Amino acid sequence: MQGVARNSLIKPLFPLVLIFLLSGCQAMKIDKPAEKYDALTYQPQYSYLNIPIEVNAQHLKKLVNKKLNGQLYADTSWDDNGGDNLMLYASKRDSIEIGFDNNFITYRVPLKIFIRKRISIGAFGFHLSDIKSAEAEVALKFKTKLSLNKDWSLSTLTLPDGYEWIRNPSVSLAGLNLPLPVLSDILLKSKLGDIAKEIDKAIRASVNLHRIIGDAWTAMQKPMLISPEYSLWLKLNPAEISSVPIRGGNGIFNHAIGLKALVELNFGQKPDSSVNLALPLLKITSAIPDNFNVNFSLDIPFSYINDLAKKAMLGYTLQYKKYHITVKDISVYGQGQFLIVSLLVDGSVKGTIYLAGIPSFNKDSLTIGMENLDYSISTKNVVVKTASWLFHSGFIQKIKSSLVFPVGEQLRSAQEEVSAYIRDNRSLGYFRISGKADHLDPDKILITQQSVKAYFLLGGNLKVSLNPD
Repeated sequence: MQGVARNSLIKPLFPLVLIFLLSGCQAMKIDKPAEKYDALTYQPQYSYLNIPIEVNAQHLKKLVNKKLNGQLYADTSWDDNGGDNLMLYASKRDSIEIGFDNNFITYRVPLKIFIRKRISIGAFGFHLSDIKSAEAEVALKFKTKLSLNKDWSLSTLTLPDGYEWIRNPSVSLAGLNLPLPVLSDILLKSKLGDIAKEIDKAIRASVNLHRIIGDAWTAMQKPMLISPEYSLWLKLNPAEISSVPIRGGNGIFNHAIGLKALVELNFGQKPDSSVNLALPLLKITSAIPDNFNVNFSLDIPFSYINDLAKKAMLGYTLQYKKYHITVKDISVYGQGQFLIVSLLVDGSVKGTIYLAGIPSFNKDSLTIGMENLDYSISTKNVVVKTASWLFHSGFIQKIKSSLVFPVGEQLRSAQEEVSAYIRDNRSLGYFRISGKADHLDPDKILITQQSVKAYFLLGGNLKVSLNPD
């Protein structure tokens, strides 16, 4: 009888026990958010590289004097220049002095001058001629105005700017040396314009800007390995070149070339590239921005994201009041601009729940995480009815703190390597390049089928100066 009584008590309690057990381990059926990847539409920002070219007069003087030696001018015909019966030879006597005045280059050219003059007299059927020679040392002064044209030709206008005798000329006559400064002044003045024209010809012949800039335009489009250690490549895709008018003064010649280009850093394999050989017309402008930006991206593969998530979260048990859940599996995938976190859980609730968030960059910690992580819409609709305690449990905060991906080492290495590449007074022919890359800013984060791709802008400035060596 006692057994029958005990059974009669247990049977009514069994449904209550079952309800209690089920309420402590509720199964949730939540629709999975669709996996979706948008087409990659990121357009890197163009950089406007201001390349200030600063030429010190002393450095230019050193180069000019290295190039110009010996005979600088020769008029070897009696009959040119309208039959002037004059020959004139000029050779370098001493160092050429260089200066700058606005957009003029000024120079003082010390010369040894040798003049030969044919004097002819004809009257009453008689013809007499004699050749007189004069030697002197003189410093000629010129100023050359320089300007760049849209077709990359260099326009020069050299004007005589006076002269001064170092040693007055004399003419050989009957074994005597007679000073003839007045005659020589006249002869020299008549030739200054011709010498100025020769200077213009020499400058235009020696400076083929179209070829020089064209070679640089082609070369800069080839990817450059700037760090073998990090396998870091710099790639330029130039689009436009601009220039401001040439200016100079106080011993310094200032000019600026502006390059509009896509500048990109790439980690890993040498990036693909195609070379555009067509040099664009030069754009003449009044001002050029004084800094540059380098675009670069970092890939965080989903394989890495999932490995990191599993290491941090597999087996993790959340205890909240009388409830608990344990993470049995976790994975991350994309849905447009969102990252979806799929969590298989067991415990007070059982099933797969989904979180959604937009990845963001934390500049202080140099990490990528999801500050706005929250339950997906489909998960919210179910949880609010069956496990509302999850909203107050701190579960999302735990997931958010685990899904943080450090990118500081790569960002620092990129900044350091670019800075080192441009700050070391790198020699480029007649020029030296220096500068720094001193600030880093996030641009955009996109989600691809394989990875989370974060884009950054590395900013700084460049300076180009004449290399006197």
